[in-house]
Amino acid sequence: MKLKILSSALAVLLVASHALAAEAKKEARVTQIIRDVKLLPADASARAAVVNDRVADDTGVRTGGESRSELTFADFTITRLGANTIFSFNRAGRNAQVDSGSILLRVPKDSGGGRIKTSAVTVAVTGTTVILESARGRNKLYVLEGGARVSLVKYPKQFQDVRAAQMVDVPPGATTVPVPVNIDLNDLMSKHPLITGFPPLPSRDLIAAAARQPPPPSGPSIVPIIPVINVLGGVNVGPRGPSRNPNPPGQQPPGSHPPAQPSPGPRGPVVGPVTGQGPGVVGPSKTTPTPPPVILRQAPGQTRVPGTTNTQNSPKTSATPSRRVPKKTTPPNNGPR
Repeated sequence: MKLKILSSALAVLLVASHALAAEAKKEARVTQIIRDVKLLPADASARAAVVNDRVADDTGVRTGGESRSELTFADFTITRLGANTIFSFNRAGRNAQVDSGSILLRVPKDSGGGRIKTSAVTVAVTGTTVILESARGRNKLYVLEGGARVSLVKYPKQFQDVRAAQMVDVPPGATTVPVPVNIDLNDLMSKHPLITGFPPLPSRDLIAAAARQPPPPSGPSIVPIIPVINVLGGVNVGPRGPSRNPNPPGQQPPGSHPPAQPSPGPRGPVVGPVTGQGPGVVGPSKTTPTPPPVILRQAPGQTRVPGTTNTQNSPKTSATPSRRVPKKTTPPNNGPR
């Protein structure tokens, strides 16, 4: 009988310890306070925070001007809050809601990942250290190590993957996420208020390794320009100009293609100095102007055929018919009479 009572008591203690451990994972401890930091319990009025205060998942945290704070969770997830920040969390601090201000979130690897959400963007992290700044609808995400994905709340299919030593700046009212750009991690680590004045992060070695790596590719992809080979000679590498269409606009049926231009035939003899670019001639291409037609003054009634030799035009005389002369007949010679 006593054995059964003892076994039941041990079972109750085990269940209670598991429950307490589960509750402890959902709580954070205030590990650092700089100036004005307040806790906002769901069922009580706001009160000033002190170091080692326990913060449950139904309790918000608010920092004042030029104030900062750090919360540490049981699995060593670390949350740092910048000035004028309103923050709340659930799921052991790995799902954070930031109404305004700045937050540093460090999520250990193999801990299930986490998420930061503002009114405009959602940041998904897995084994990552990031800084998110949110002010007046503008959101800036800095990735110190690991990687993160930032997407728009209104357009969830619009996202960008951001890697270590990169940042992305999402302006207010954005409909697409801008392309990430590279940053100087060493400069950020030496100046950012969520780094300076705090103890070293557990991920400092990973951040230092990311700072030593070559910068990741950033910016839009560049498509190489493929040169277009002209079969008539030469290589075209730039945009081609409008093709010459012998037909005036509006006279081609819809959907038809302009007729192919015939290849230039052999040029005839050139009279006068050569000014254009021809075989073996180097220089700018010039078009030889067509000389104006020569008009000769002519007498009335005469016709001038262009292109003929200039000869004197005389009236054409008609041939006079020959006069028929009667043939004289010679009398017969009958001798002397």
